[in-house]
Formats: sequence, C-alpha cells, structure tokens
Amino acid sequence: MKRSFLPGLLFLLFSSAHSQEKLAPFGKPDRQELEMKECAFDKNANAMKLLDYQEKEVIVDYGLKIKTERRIKIKIFNEKGFEAANISIPYISRIKGTKVTDISAYIHYFDSSGNIVTEKVSKKQIFRDKEDDAVKKIKFTFPNVKRGCVIEYRYEKTEKNSLHLEPWFFQDIIPTLHSTFRLVIPYRLNIDKRIIGVDSIEETSRYERSYSGLFGYNDRTYTLRNIHAFRPEPMMTSIADNLQRIEFAVQPSGFGFFSAFRKSRWEMFARVLNEVPLFGKQFNKPIPGTEAILDSVKKIPGRDEKINYIFQQVKQQVKWDDQQTFYAGDIKEAWKERSGNSAEINLIILNLLRKSGISCSPLLISTRSNGQIDENFFSLSQFNGVDVLVRDTTVNYILDGTRKYQSYKTPPDNILNRNVFNVDTAAQASWLFVSDTRPLLRSVLSVDARLSEEGKMSGKAIIVLYDHSKVQRMMDKNKTEEEEQQEEKEFLQKDFAELRIDSLVQENADDDLQPLTEKFNFSFQPSVSDKFLFLDPLFLSSFRKNPFTDSIRHSSIDFSSMQYLKTSVLITLPDSYEIDHLPQNVRLRMSDSSILFERRIYQEQKKILFVNTMEVLYPLFSKEDYPGIKDFFNRLYAMVTEQIVLKRKN
Repeated sequence: MKRSFLPGLLFLLFSSAHSQEKLAPFGKPDRQELEMKECAFDKNANAMKLLDYQEKEVIVDYGLKIKTERRIKIKIFNEKGFEAANISIPYISRIKGTKVTDISAYIHYFDSSGNIVTEKVSKKQIFRDKEDDAVKKIKFTFPNVKRGCVIEYRYEKTEKNSLHLEPWFFQDIIPTLHSTFRLVIPYRLNIDKRIIGVDSIEETSRYERSYSGLFGYNDRTYTLRNIHAFRPEPMMTSIADNLQRIEFAVQPSGFGFFSAFRKSRWEMFARVLNEVPLFGKQFNKPIPGTEAILDSVKKIPGRDEKINYIFQQVKQQVKWDDQQTFYAGDIKEAWKERSGNSAEINLIILNLLRKSGISCSPLLISTRSNGQIDENFFSLSQFNGVDVLVRDTTVNYILDGTRKYQSYKTPPDNILNRNVFNVDTAAQASWLFVSDTRPLLRSVLSVDARLSEEGKMSGKAIIVLYDHSKVQRMMDKNKTEEEEQQEEKEFLQKDFAELRIDSLVQENADDDLQPLTEKFNFSFQPSVSDKFLFLDPLFLSSFRKNPFTDSIRHSSIDFSSMQYLKTSVLITLPDSYEIDHLPQNVRLRMSDSSILFERRIYQEQKKILFVNTMEVLYPLFSKEDYPGIKDFFNRLYAMVTEQIVLKRKN
C-alpha cells in the first residue's frame, strides 16, 4: 500500500460525522431484481452488478486514516455467471493499521414454490489468508447459488498513515447498472481528478460545517449508470489503460511549503521523496549482512561485471513478496528476512550500487498492468513501483530485482515504451521514455523433420529464446516440478493434438546473459485423405491463431517490443511420396513497413526447406491503425495455413 509523507502537514485539518447516501436497505430482497431475466443494455451478460458503491472518508484526528465502506449487489442470470459468486477482497497486510472488518453477505432467491428465500453467509464460510504474505485476501462464496439469484455483500476497511486514493473503476468484466463513488474530505484538502474512458459522469458536491463550527468537509459523489461490460482485446496496452474510471490526486493547499513549489510540483515530489524514511532515507542506510558482497565487488575489475554481480546477489538473496509499490518499509528488515516488496528489493540494489561507487538513480514507474502515466496529472498515486537507472555516457541500464530472469542489459518488459520519472535530485528530476530499438521479443526455431514410408513425421527441433522471450518462457514455467514436467510436454501441443514430445532439454535457464535454448524430439501423424497427405510446415511455430479478427477495435495495440521470429523447417521425404502442391515464395509488408513477413521455400530432390521470418519494427499502434493491421494479419494467416500436399505413388 502506498503510504503518504504528508500527514504531519495536515494535523490542522479535521473532519466530522456525516450522513450516508440513501441506498436500498442492505440484506433485504427486491422482487423486481429477482424477477429480472436479462441485462437491458447488455442482453448477453451472464451476470451484472446492480449496485457498486464505495464511500471513502479521509479523517485527520491526531493522525491520518482513510475509512472505506464498500457495498456490491450482483444479479446472476445463468450458470456461466456463477463465477461472480466467488468473492475475493485483497488488502495489504504488512502495513499496521490496515484492517478489513464488518464483512456481511446475503443471497436471495426463489424456492420451488415461488417464495423469496434470504440466506446470510456465516462467519465460518469467510476465510482469511493464513500465509504471511504482503497481499492477503479474504475469500468466500455464497451457498445455494442458482439461476436468477441476487447476491450482495459489504465490508469496511481502515488504513492508517495513508493518503493514497485508489482509482474508482466504474467498469468491470460484467455490466453495471449503477456505480457510485463518494468521497468525504477535510475542506482544506484539495483534490484534483481526471476522468478516463467516458465523456461525462454525474457529479454532486456539497460543503458542510463540522459540529464544532471550526472546520468543515467537502462531500462529493460521482455516478455512472448502464455501464457495458469491459471486454479485453488481444494485445491491449493494459486493461487499466482502457477501463472507465476516475482518478484522484491529493494537492494540499494553504501551506507556504507547497505554494513555493506550485510551478514545479514534480520537482517538489522528488525533493520530498528523497527526504522521507520510506524512500530516500533508504539510499545510504547500512544493511547488516551485505559486507561480504561489497568486499567481493571491490575485487571485480569491470563496471558492468560489478552491476551484474550486485543485481544477481540481491535477486538470489531476497524473494519478492508480490507487493508492487514504490514505498519501502525497511530494507534492513527485508534483507534480514530474505523477503521484501518491489521497492525494498530495488532500493537494496540502489544502495549497494552506490556503496560500490556506481552512480545510479531511483525511477518512479508505472507497470504495464497499472496503466500509462499522465505528466499533467500531479499525483504520485499514478506510480506503483521504483526501478534503478544506471547511466553513463555510452549506455543506460534499468534494473528491476523482481524480474527474476531479466538481464540487467535489457529494460524490464513491464515498463517498456512507458514514461518514468527520475527522482534523483542530484541529477535534477526529469521525465524519461523507456524504449529499445532491439527486437527484445526474439526467437529462432529450427526443425529437422523426416517423413517415413508409412507417412509418419518425426525429427528434432531447437528453439532459441532471447531477452524478453526468454523471460516470458521462464515466468510461464514458474510452477512445481511436476507441473513443469507436464508443461514441457504440452507447451507445443496446445493447438496440435497429435504432436508428441519425446524429450526436452533446457540450456542457459539460470544464466540471464545467455538466451534460453530448448531441444526436443517430436513425432506426429499428418492428416491423410485417400492418397494425399497434408503437411503444415509451421506445425511447431507460434502462428496458430490470428489475434486480429474483430471487425472493430476499441483500444490501441501494444506488441510490447520490437519482434523477430524466424522458423526454419527442413523436411526429408521418402521415395513413396511425391509433391502435389507446394506453397509459393511470398513477401508481405505493411504500407509503412512497420510489420514484415517473408516465406522462402527451397527444394532439392527429396528435401524441402521452409524459412519464415516475421518482424515487428514498431511496437505501438493506435486503434485508428487497426484496419491496416487487420488486413495484414488476415493475409498473413491465409498464407501460413497453406499446407504442403503430398501424393503417395502407385
């Protein structure tokens, strides 16, 4: 959870009790809702939110806390909507004072006689995580879930020493009839907002004095109705970039400290961050137990070798607890416990690099899943992490110790083509754009196959995965030993049921600086019709399904990075077969040459060599570019599905 450095400046502010917005009684059934057969504005929905309501109050009373009340009511139309009855409430457990309380839930339905039945979820059916993880979850499901039922639940959450206002998402994966966010704040606390994904919302605002008459509070509500379900599209920038939502930025006013920096608030943020215990005070803090690492670094002659050594040591010594944040609790404790959040891990790296004489800076980042940053919206809540920038006159490196298989030489894939904020005041706070002209998603597949006289295909294959392709492959394999063994056999079989893998060997899996190499044997039975046998020359490639088939695109397209995919397939034929049809050489490209595909076919006696190359030279496209991309991929997949036709000789 992001914690604020501002509470000491807000001690003069007070808030008072206030009346709640009038809603339908909680826990009481509504016959009209139970009789509802479909969502009026999204008729194919399996379930819908009838109400999604949240009230958030900022309270200053010899301290600072945020009190949240949440209430959700869901209508389930059919069996496919039963998933909506599995509830999970996440919260950050490592921050003292963060509590989720007063959880209650009801289900309403008709019995066989048409009578309304209401059941309350018992406390025994509500489970809290027992694991000592940073992000805990409260989980429960509803009894007797059936077609047409209505479920509802509510809870309260209290966060101390926090001034982070999370975005309110009006939109969800199921449609929403009524979504309201209510914000109650002390009147001297100024809040900026930005609305994303929708042109306008219902907004009300009122000011009321406290009972003492000294200070008052602002009470604001934001409402949106009849919200269609969000449907993800292939290769979106992120879901967070496209959901309809409202975001907030806390901008305290009336204090000279802030007024002095009004023209350069980002610089003010950088200066303050460098002075607070949860961030800047960690940069030079002693870390007991790291002395041996620092001594070893002194014996390493090369600068890059020093960087890699420290990077690897921290990744090996401190396990990421899956909490993504830019606030570190205590890097000494993280090192001692061998576990830490993303900020603690990366500030340990920064700390050790600086102690080793390597100049580096902290970068505030927003990961791809967290969404794009708006430089004109002055809010630290946009960020959800801190990485480390190592810069010199020839090359820059960005390090993230949570990316277990990431080389220090390649920028993390979760911030590529994103803005980041350098908060090192010594280097002057500045915005940077993370990019790389190399094809970081790069893979090369080589296949040596032989068709037997009986018409069975077998052979050997080698896949070499570079940079981000390797990271993705290794992250996908972060399973138990049994699961890994099964995935090794199945990862190529997902769309080719007859394929059999005899063995699979990996090389360089633990060396971040080397590409991952996978070698395996395979066999399968090609499809046969009468005397004809059909061979798919790309049976082992990733060209299995066209991602761009929808007629309309609502979001931009993100290929993550530049890409290079090459497949070479050598097929040796037996004497009993002759070629009846062979695809032709072809070259396909976008009008601006941003995406290229080439197929080259070579034939010599009983051998056929297919060489296919795909290049993506520009990773980001707007939704306006979609018609051209859709046309390109339609033509591409028409080509790659073309098969070799062989005929058995008489």
